[in-house]
Formats: sequence, C-alpha cells, structure tokens
Amino acid sequence: MLVVFPIGFDEKFIVRALVRKREDVNGLEPGDKLLAIVPESYHKEQRTANAISSIKNIASPIIGEEHFVILEVPLNGEELVVRIIQAIRDNLTNDRLVLAVLSGGMRPLIVSTLLALLSIQDVRIIVESDFENLSGHISLELGSFLAPSNRRWVRIICGLLGGKSVRKISEELGVSPATISNELKEMAKYYLVKAEKPDGRAPKYRATKAGKLYLKIKGEECYED
Repeated sequence: MLVVFPIGFDEKFIVRALVRKREDVNGLEPGDKLLAIVPESYHKEQRTANAISSIKNIASPIIGEEHFVILEVPLNGEELVVRIIQAIRDNLTNDRLVLAVLSGGMRPLIVSTLLALLSIQDVRIIVESDFENLSGHISLELGSFLAPSNRRWVRIICGLLGGKSVRKISEELGVSPATISNELKEMAKYYLVKAEKPDGRAPKYRATKAGKLYLKIKGEECYED
C-alpha cells in the first residue's frame, strides 16, 4: 500500500489513518510506502518539520526509512498536480493500492492531490478524511466515482449481490459467459468487483463495497426479474 498525504502543522490525522483497521485493508505494514506532500522550503516552518519527524519515527521501524518519501512541490497550479501524479506512479507498491489521507496540509495541496489521484488508472484508491474534532472520518473508494455508467455493469453487480453465478447472469443478459467474464475484468479495475480463486479454480467474483456505492451513485436499485 502507498499512503499519500499532504502534511501541515499537525500529524495526528495521519497517525490515526496509519493505525486504522479497515475492511480487507490493515494499518501500516512492512512493504508499504509513505508519500508526504509538502510545499517547497517547508523546512522553514518548524511545526511542519516536527510533524514529519513524528510520523517518520512511527513509520520507519515498520516500513524502513527508505520507504518514507518526502515530495516538495511548487505552489503554482499545473506543475503542482503533475509532480504529484509522477510521484504516485513512481512509488506504487505491487498491490497497486493507494490510501490518500486528505485531512491536513494546505488546501491547495489537498485539492491538487485529489486531482492527481483522478488521473491514476488501474489502481485501487481509497480516499479518507477525518473530522476536525476527531469524532470520526469518511472513507470512500474513488473507483466508484470514476467508473463509467453502464447498464450491464449494474445488472452484473445486482446478479452477484443476489448470489447468481456468471453463467446465470449471462443467461439473463442474453450474452455468453465469456462476455460477462470480460466485463468483470474491466469492472475489477475500478474495484467494483473482486476476483477470488478458491482451490485454484476459475475466478469467482463478488461485488465489493465500492460496487454497492456505484449503484447508489448511478441511482440504480436491484430488482428481481
């Protein structure tokens, strides 16, 4: 997992995200990377330097100091976003999972980070942000919002939620199982579905939390035929 975060004067939001337990995504583990986004010359602001030092002290024993990357960016719009895009691509981990913690830092950095994430393809991206009073947080799969509107995808997700097999879904839609399998592979790029391989057999897919959110975003409901 690559954890991406703009950092300001306070590290508490980032630390909370690093230790948080999630559905099928744990807190920080060996093999993960951290990408801290800061404005150029951030060293002049002692509070920011202290916040980075605190996060590094917590994370480095787990992931190694070489996997803690600090990206200094100019605050000039387009170049800012491009630099963040490139840094994310350069530091992706093998699982191609990005956790974006957008809870602190300058507002232009938060907006630019989100815009950069919107351009990253074939990557699972979770966006999180904590409430200022630490009463809770939001956590959303970006793929649910990036996935194109597709009526067939809606029917496939509904079929999976109803416990139907790929063959049954293909019969109901009047297409071949191979066609549905190809659609599932495309849907998996947005993490709307997840492939599972029990006992080494052909992949069996299940609808994810992101897939359920996709239905809500598109204003769709599942109906029994």
